[in-house]
Amino acid sequence: MRFDILVLLGFAKFFVAAQDEIEIASIAQCSSNKVACGATIYSYPLLEASEPDDLSADFSGYGSGVVPVYDEILTREVYDLNGTPTQHNFTICSCPENQACDFDSEENTVKVDYHVTLRFCNLSTIYNGCSRKSPSQVRVIGNAQESGDSVVSVSNAMMFCNCPTGFKRDKVENWIGTEVSLNYKCL
Repeated sequence: MRFDILVLLGFAKFFVAAQDEIEIASIAQCSSNKVACGATIYSYPLLEASEPDDLSADFSGYGSGVVPVYDEILTREVYDLNGTPTQHNFTICSCPENQACDFDSEENTVKVDYHVTLRFCNLSTIYNGCSRKSPSQVRVIGNAQESGDSVVSVSNAMMFCNCPTGFKRDKVENWIGTEVSLNYKCL
């Protein structure tokens, strides 16, 4: 399956312009209506924790006399979703008739979570009847964020059916090299 997706999407050649904008030298055409032509990654600022008055009451550790809390080092990063995110657009493939993937319009977009929004050439051609019991309906492949919570870039993305009620994160899989696959199911 992994190889099939890579073959379907082809390879894109990019070069960086003088102003740090990515220009597309040549890019393969999207091989299926299920393949996202682009993705937008939103990076939200981390939520700043307020410092408590009495640190010993909130943190355990050697000599504190407080019962150890073993998940202190395992807590996930908390994002300030009210903050202004930085936005990065990634072009995956070109639309039919050599049309560029539209990053300005919200018409053919699907927001799969607060970090990832997928863009399609024509969203209306994707089946809208997802089932909760079916396997993952959305797969986003890219380089993992340090926290493992999301991706920092997107190299491939597919949506097998659209769920009008939204998506929830399923298991994360290791992919080829340093990439991971974020999988989503219907709510």
